Order: sequence, then C-alpha cells, then structure tokens
Amino acid sequence: MDLKTLVIGAAIVLGLPGLAVAAHLGVLAAGSWLYRERRPGKRHDLAFLVLVPAHDEERVIATGLEAIMADKRPRDHVLVVADRCTDRTAEIARSLGAEVLERGPEDPPGRAAARQDGLDHARGREWDAVLMLDADSVIEPGFFAACEQAMASGAPAVQARSESGHGRSLTQEASLAAFTLQGITIPRGRDRLGVSVRLRGTGMAIRRDLALTHRFHAPASEDLFFTLDLLLEGVRCRHVDSARLRSQGASTWDSFGGQKVRYEAGRMAAARAFVPRLLHRAVARRDAAAFEAMWFLLTPPFAVGALSVIVATGLAAAAGAWTLAAVFAAGLGLLCLALATGLIQARAGLRTWCALCAAPWYLLWKAVVQVRAVVSVLRRQDHFGPTARV
Repeated sequence: MDLKTLVIGAAIVLGLPGLAVAAHLGVLAAGSWLYRERRPGKRHDLAFLVLVPAHDEERVIATGLEAIMADKRPRDHVLVVADRCTDRTAEIARSLGAEVLERGPEDPPGRAAARQDGLDHARGREWDAVLMLDADSVIEPGFFAACEQAMASGAPAVQARSESGHGRSLTQEASLAAFTLQGITIPRGRDRLGVSVRLRGTGMAIRRDLALTHRFHAPASEDLFFTLDLLLEGVRCRHVDSARLRSQGASTWDSFGGQKVRYEAGRMAAARAFVPRLLHRAVARRDAAAFEAMWFLLTPPFAVGALSVIVATGLAAAAGAWTLAAVFAAGLGLLCLALATGLIQARAGLRTWCALCAAPWYLLWKAVVQVRAVVSVLRRQDHFGPTARV
C-alpha cells in the first residue's frame, strides 16, 4: 500500500465523524427556520413548583430569584434546594420569599441528587408541573405564561429557550456563541421535525406525573438521562421559544472547560447506557426520535466535528484527492452555516461575531476538553463540581 492510499484512508477515517455532525446539524438548522410555536385551544391554569438547585450561589441567586418572583403567579411555589452550601445562599433565598430545603455535607453531592431531594420534599404539595431553573438563570417577563401555554397545547415536558448572558470577556462571548446552537437552533429544529427536544436542566418544565415517576440520576448531564428515559417510553419533549432565559456564562477558560468536560462526559456516559435501547426502539418501532437521539450520542460535538473535517480536507488535498477534499470542505461549510444560523436566530451582537476570530484556538482547546471528558468516563468519575463563579 503506497503513501497516497494511506493518506486518503486516514482522511476518510478522520473526516467521517465530522461529516456525520455536519449532516445532523445541517438538517436541524434547516428545520429551525420552519419552527412555529403551537398555541393551545383552551386555557389551562397550571400551578408550577419552581425548583432551583443552588450550591454556593450567593453571587448570582438574588438576581435570578428577583426575576422569578416578579413573573410568578400566586398559585406558583418557589423551592430553593441549598445544596451543601457554605455561603449565604439559603439566607438570601429566604429573604426573597422562597422556601429553602437545605442539604448538609453528609448528603450525596451533585445536581441530580439535589433535584431529586427537592422533588421528594414537594410530593405532598399541590402543583401541576415542576419548572426547574438554575440559580444563575434570569427569566424574561412572561416566562411562566409561555411555559403554561406550551403545556396546555399538549406537551408533557417543555424546554425554554436558553441563552448565555452577555459578558465582557472572550470566554463569555465564546460561551454565548456555543449556546446559540444548543439553546436555540437545535431545539427549534428538533421540535419542527417532530423528534424529542433535549431537556437542558435550566428552563425545563415537566408534568407532575412524569416528574414523580422518573428519577434524576447520573453524575453528569442528569437532564439528558431524564430526557432519554422519557423518550424510551414514547414521551416527546417540546421547545417553547417564547419562554426565554439567560444564564451567566463561564468567565474563565478554566471554568468554561470544566463545564464542557461535564457536558461531554455526560453525553459519553449516556451513549454507553442508551444507544443499544435507542437502536432497538428505532428499528422495532421505526421511531425517528430514537434514531435522532442515537445519532446525537454517537457523533462528536460541533467543534470536534469541525476539526475533523478541516484535518480531513487538508489530508485529501495533500494526496491530490480533490473530489474527496471538496466533500469534506462542503461538510465544513455546512457546519459554518449551522453556526451562523444560531447566531442570527440569537440576534448576536458584533462582539459575539468577532469572537469567532478565536475559532482556531477554540477548536484545539475543545479537542483537549474532549480528551479530558474521555478520561473522566474511563475513570468512571462519579462527581463533577459546579461551574465556578467569579
């Protein structure tokens, strides 16, 4: 086998994962432009249990709770789970009118355990659906009404439009750009195509029966595990674009990296746990939602996919395989269009578009993050710390 053949083979092996990502995101981005929010035929007054897990969040929780208290209705109840806090999180939450459940240092760590303890604590209360928000999330006016209308139209679980807050650092602008795909374009596309929207932890509303029947588990991405549990039972989660929130983006590359490691480790763990069952459901029931979820779990994230097709394009061009190089370059173009779609739909400002100038650095940084995530999965790491606040 000559060198040219080896280089072409390497280009194909390295580039196929990126093409798979491009095909997936390209379809979802196209679908996102056709998204239309469903309207209920009649009015339903739902009482929400607003559940806010918070670990040492004294720097941000007041802003989030003030927005919640301004928008909630008298029938809604706010419960903050102060998760093994060593600061004034519980005190601030009580001062703003929230009920507080305090978990001590002897309790199991992690957001999954905090969410589950909050649900168990509220079993005896009257509520129709649980609305989960992170302590750093700030909802926009009309949030509760928009979630209520979406659930009144028949959705058993919905995910609000989730964006990263504006920041002054390159890290925060990169975080905002990354959020546009995950929080806007991909869920809009999934909703329009009739597959299940992924619940993202903050801004997810779930009907009482589902919330109390299923449990939050997994050391990372417990919201993804919960979504997949529902999907295997035929439950489709939906997106509600008019319910909007912003969360504080990571302010340093170190905290942003820790956040991304947690997300990617969760996705890998979910792939190991769910792909066989998703495959069975996709084949046995011809379930497009199961097939799409499996495709998502088996493909790398956007940045790794982009790096994949860039390297493959270079190798194919070096070997003189111009048709193959054109195919991989087209895959890169599709990824760029998907990202541009997210930024346009988010109405991103000039600073965010300019942050794309750091794309070469970001792609290499994300490759390192992916390696760290693989290592954490191989070591069966069972706890990931919260995003550091500065």
